[in-house]
Amino acid sequence: MYAALNKQGTLTNACNAIPTDVYFCSQCLKPVKLIVGSAKPFFRHENLKHNSVHERLIHQQGKAIIAQVLQSRWQVPVELEVFLADIQQRPDILVDNKIVFEYQCAKIDVKELAQRVRGYDNKQLANIWILGGNYLSEKLTSEHLKFLAYNAEWKYYLLLFDSQRIRLIIFHHIKFVGPFSKLTAQKKVFTRYNLIKIFDFKPIVKADKLSRINYRLLRKLRSKNDDRSQKIKMDFFQKHQLTIEEELKGRSFRSQPPIYRYPAWKMYASGEKIYLNQPLLKNKPHKKPPQM
Repeated sequence: MYAALNKQGTLTNACNAIPTDVYFCSQCLKPVKLIVGSAKPFFRHENLKHNSVHERLIHQQGKAIIAQVLQSRWQVPVELEVFLADIQQRPDILVDNKIVFEYQCAKIDVKELAQRVRGYDNKQLANIWILGGNYLSEKLTSEHLKFLAYNAEWKYYLLLFDSQRIRLIIFHHIKFVGPFSKLTAQKKVFTRYNLIKIFDFKPIVKADKLSRINYRLLRKLRSKNDDRSQKIKMDFFQKHQLTIEEELKGRSFRSQPPIYRYPAWKMYASGEKIYLNQPLLKNKPHKKPPQM
């Protein structure tokens, strides 16, 4: 690669890079090495051992910054990596023995996440998860949805913190839009100079829009030929003597909470609502927070 980020987060061409400085891949944020022995300088990724060390440093730096922000906001005891013997867990940050903050940089599956959340819940500790490292992204993906949280101000939301560029990102009013449940959200970025403002953030909510089934979406629906889609389509036709494409032609869909496993068209056709496993939404599915 011919460009990489320096420690200040500035994209730097290899020709202008300083050999003694540290640089990171602009895509995955892992360390890269400046190679100057060839005709034209370039960057390449470090080996896995160096990556592992670097990832730990990212995690440690992120925890320290988050703890500083929490301390300056609340003026209460803020402790790092306190071992909670009764639940055999060591949260990244414990605030006033009441709130846990986890800075999650390494990938974990939903089973492990649920187990850790359950431990804090059993101890009656509120727990807030902030994503970093391998979860950093400019856009939301399905991989983020297991960390989904909810409050009255931000509705369905996620927090991400880039400890190298010192940027706190909140995706709020997350929703599924349209028949294929496209994942959308509003986004706000707080920099190193105003991180503390996240506590008073009250977003201006954009008006919701209906998503109408147009020709392009209808063609996409017709192309859904996997086994489950075919079964849903066939069952719908046998029941109504009408294809789901004919049924939905010209119809509109309202936005949906981002808590369902299958897209809106499948739920419409089958009448089933199967929920995602989202441990931070503590209520049972039928008691989940109201729609947007």
